[in-house]
Amino acid sequence: MEKKLTLKWYIYSNEIASEERYCHNCGGKVIFQDSLKRRQNANGKNIFYFAIYKCPKGHSWNKPIDKFKAISGLVNEPEEYEHQESKYEKLHIRRLKQEGVEELEIILEVLEDSERIDKFLSNKIADLSRGDITELIKNGFIKVNNLEVKANKLLKGKDIITCNIQ
Repeated sequence: MEKKLTLKWYIYSNEIASEERYCHNCGGKVIFQDSLKRRQNANGKNIFYFAIYKCPKGHSWNKPIDKFKAISGLVNEPEEYEHQESKYEKLHIRRLKQEGVEELEIILEVLEDSERIDKFLSNKIADLSRGDITELIKNGFIKVNNLEVKANKLLKGKDIITCNIQ
């Protein structure tokens, strides 16, 4: 029986995002910085998700992040999240192979910064070089969303990386 390891990763940028734009209250272009606060707004058919940015004087701008279709009858219940450090911060493919793992599935729940798959995996897998990873991608052993891709494929949040361990 094939042994499969599934990991859910939440990868956040270490930088606080900022954007230069016109502030109507200040009367000119200023740098707006992400306050790391989020809000939702609904119009009946859609739910909009915004990041709240602030200028140096405290004026706010709501940057659209995502849009969802509203489903009637659903209730937003507050959830408690517990952040756990993964024991797989750096993956060791040889060790996983010794443990009998034949398939590795990495679900990128959150990926704030887009990155090439070969570079991303070379930073996360300790015992494979970027060249080794590029070869595995080229030979179809590493796929994204169950599709064969090139090594320069840009990853995004919600992508699923599947690695067949030989």
